[in-house]
Amino acid sequence: MKGSFFSRLKPDAKEVQADGPRELYYKTGQVEFRGNYKNGKLDGVQEWLHRNGQVRERQAYRDGKKDGPWEMFHDNGQLRSTGTFVDGRRSGPFEVLYSSGQRRSRGTHKDDERDGPYESYYENGRLESKGAFANGKKVGPWERFHENGQLALKATYKDDLADGLLEWFRDNGHLRVREHYSGGKRDGLYESYDDEGRLRTRGAFRNGVAAGPYELYDANGQVSGTGTFKDGAVF
Repeated sequence: MKGSFFSRLKPDAKEVQADGPRELYYKTGQVEFRGNYKNGKLDGVQEWLHRNGQVRERQAYRDGKKDGPWEMFHDNGQLRSTGTFVDGRRSGPFEVLYSSGQRRSRGTHKDDERDGPYESYYENGRLESKGAFANGKKVGPWERFHENGQLALKATYKDDLADGLLEWFRDNGHLRVREHYSGGKRDGLYESYDDEGRLRTRGAFRNGVAAGPYELYDANGQVSGTGTFKDGAVF
């Protein structure tokens, strides 16, 4: 569908004059696209519209490539996202918003990939997650939050894979799971906790598989059972 629309943007080979303004329409007669050509290529600010007549996207082009600021809009006219293209690639700061106008996320692009600090938000305005990207992949410390503002996840990433200590928290603030990862797989000590933050299980993983001794704990913190894993199975 997208391809058919963009194919309609290409000037007809039979047209004597490919330069200048151009418009495309929905079947209803409503304008779908309005823009400009230079030497047969999109050049200058182009606009795409929703069926209700509101602008959907506004993008600067140069010599047929996206080059300059972009803006996208919800069908209620509220700004949806904004950023910049350089020679056809997203580059520099960007921001995404809910239809209510509340910020949804913000970050930076480099060579068409997310790169640098990143934050996302719930529609109530509270922070949902924060961390950093490098070449489109999560790197370094990351945190996620419950909608009530309590910390939900604390982790470290390397090349988009969990690496190191990872902790999950309940929306009441209590620790739920503490585990270790290596290259995106569980590897090392594993502990789980109940709703009140009391230790209930302790064991270990090796290369993503439960391995070695484990212990179970009762609500009083006393060992209630033990066992051993080998290749993910109890024996």
